Amino acid sequence: FGKILDVFKKRDIRYFYYIGGNDSANTCKIVNDMAVKNGYDLKAFHIPKTVDNDLLVTDHCPGYGTAAKFEACALMGDELDNRALPGVKIDVIMGRHAGFLTAASVLGKQREDDGPHLVYVPERGVSMDKFLGDVEDVYKKLSRCVVAVSEGICDEDGVTWAEKLAEQKETDSHGNIQLSGTGSLADFLAGQVKSRLGVKRVRADTFGYLQRSFAGLQSSVDAREARWCGRQAVQYAMEEISGSVAIKRVGGGKDYAVELFRTELSSVAEKTKSMPAEYINAEGNGITDAFIEYAMPLTGGLPKTQYLGNEPRV
Repeated sequence: FGKILDVFKKRDIRYFYYIGGNDSANTCKIVNDMAVKNGYDLKAFHIPKTVDNDLLVTDHCPGYGTAAKFEACALMGDELDNRALPGVKIDVIMGRHAGFLTAASVLGKQREDDGPHLVYVPERGVSMDKFLGDVEDVYKKLSRCVVAVSEGICDEDGVTWAEKLAEQKETDSHGNIQLSGTGSLADFLAGQVKSRLGVKRVRADTFGYLQRSFAGLQSSVDAREARWCGRQAVQYAMEEISGSVAIKRVGGGKDYAVELFRTELSSVAEKTKSMPAEYINAEGNGITDAFIEYAMPLTGGLPKTQYLGNEPRV
């Protein structure tokens, strides 16, 4: 970090904008504190951006709405495929500590028996026996089952299933264990369902990094708010203050609206927000209407799949 400040001094850089999540906010705070300690006049500003949607203070994060739209549309497609070719389909979705992205998989559901039929997030631990029992119950009822699982899903002891599987724990630059980009968890779960439940057709996917950079499904609401956050950060810095931009929701549903405000870097740095308990059902295997009301406006709208019964008769 000392090198960063040296470059800033050499180039006479007085404004530093860092776009990212809580680790980025922490880096921004360290640079800002270092500048203050060295008497260097620098305005450091963190601009929120994380598809995990796990920053404190802000209602939601730029990037999340678009990624949530991807999850919803991907599961809409998986639902159609699973309905046509019944079996068990398991999708592993990003989310180390927070289940916001995995929860978004339910946003495209149109019928009572649409998948995902089961959703598991890091906020609720689940044993393998419970997981398999849930899958078996749905499969017996519908002769098929679509499951959405967070990459950070934990056993009842709080250890992620991915960690237990990893023979070599690869970490990123912040020391976090790499959970995405490998299909080991998906393959493991599929193997358990096939061997212990005797289901013949079991398929699994790990969505990986594609879900956070898929330009073909951009949320108009997300894009507008992201640009607004960037402009607001510049305006705040021009007022000779440092900090982080946060979003406040002031209207919901059709009246969805937000306001922006400034918060201290210390309030978001190295801290993680979990999904509120009211967004998860009592069984810990599904998502409630409260979450749908929260997340749906952020997607900018979702497509509808066509089927007999939802189209006007000619």
